[in-house]
Amino acid sequence: MFFITFSAIMVTENITKQNEAQKLPLKKTFVRAQIVSLTSTSVDFVISILLHHVFSIYYVTATTLGSVCGATTSFSLGRNWAFLNKNGRIRKQAFRFVVISGFSIFANTTGVYFFKENFDISFLASRIIVAVLIGVFFNFFMNRYFVFR
Repeated sequence: MFFITFSAIMVTENITKQNEAQKLPLKKTFVRAQIVSLTSTSVDFVISILLHHVFSIYYVTATTLGSVCGATTSFSLGRNWAFLNKNGRIRKQAFRFVVISGFSIFANTTGVYFFKENFDISFLASRIIVAVLIGVFFNFFMNRYFVFR
């Protein structure tokens, strides 16, 4: 019994050490996260621009739908590549990500509305301004220290 318990503890410690060894330094994680952000933002923008300009869907709705597609891309790439946390509990990570993404999508949508309606900035320029602000000052830190910790 002692041997089985000891073995289980050693395996758990080994997995923990492997996960800690996989944790990248802040600078490298930040660079990877920005690549993920650019990729997911591209998905977001392509979807929202197609919906708004090609299919004439209201820009607020197009922004929301594009943001959902971008968030899905971001979770997958963030978990598996940027933050190297594939071994974490996916349900817990997904729940945390949904909470953070919900705020992010709300901030993106209201930010685009704010810039477009109050400053008469184009839809695309508004999307870029808001995406950069939310991505750098909110999403990265919340993903690193809350979702994929």
